[in-house]
Amino acid sequence: MAIFKKDILISVFVGIFTALVWISVLIRLHTLEGFGLPDKSVWVLIVFVPVVYVLALYLAGWLSRRWSFFESFAKFVMVGFLNTGVDFAVFNFLMFVTGNDQPGLGLAVFKAIAFIVAVTNSYFWNKHWAFKAGSSDINKGEEFAKFFAVNVGAALINVGITSGITVAVSPQFGFSQVAWNNIAAVAATAFVLIWNFVGFKLIVFKKNAGSIS
Repeated sequence: MAIFKKDILISVFVGIFTALVWISVLIRLHTLEGFGLPDKSVWVLIVFVPVVYVLALYLAGWLSRRWSFFESFAKFVMVGFLNTGVDFAVFNFLMFVTGNDQPGLGLAVFKAIAFIVAVTNSYFWNKHWAFKAGSSDINKGEEFAKFFAVNVGAALINVGITSGITVAVSPQFGFSQVAWNNIAAVAATAFVLIWNFVGFKLIVFKKNAGSIS
C-alpha cells in the first residue's frame, strides 16, 4: 500500500507538470479562442489533469489484476503525455524566440532539439516509475545503449513525419502554419508512442517490466 500511495503522489506531480507544459502550448496557439473561450480558461488543466491521472492509475490497478502490463502502460501513457507536452513546449518556444515558423531545415532542427529534451525527460520517468527499473542490476551502459537505439528510431520517425507533412502538404482547413506544424507533430507523436512502449517494454526494460500477459 505504501508503494501505491507513492504512485498516487507521483501521478499528481506528473499531472501538474503535464498541465503546465500543455498550458504554455495551448496559450501560444490560442487554442481555446477557437471555441469562444478566453486563454485563461486553460488553467483548469492544473486540477483536471492530476485528477484524471489518479483515476487512470486506479483503473490500471484494477485491470492489471487480469493483464499485468496495464499498470506500466498507464504510467507510460501519463509520462507520454508529459513528454509530448515538453516536446511541443520546446518546439513552440524555439519558433517563438527565433521568429521562424516556416517549413525547412530550421523547423527540422527545432523539432530535433525538442525531441532530445523530451527523450531525456522520458528516460528518467520511464526508468524510475513506469517500468520500475531504477534499482536494476542490469549493466547501465547496455541499458542506455538499448534506450538510445529505440529512441534513434523514434527520432527518425518523429522528425521524418513532422518534416514530411509540413513540406509536402500546405496548411489545410484554414489552419495557420504554426498550427499545421503542430498537427504534423501530433501525427508523428502517435506513431512514436506505440514504437516506444513496445521498445521499452520488450527491449530496454524487459527484465524489470516483465512480459506482457
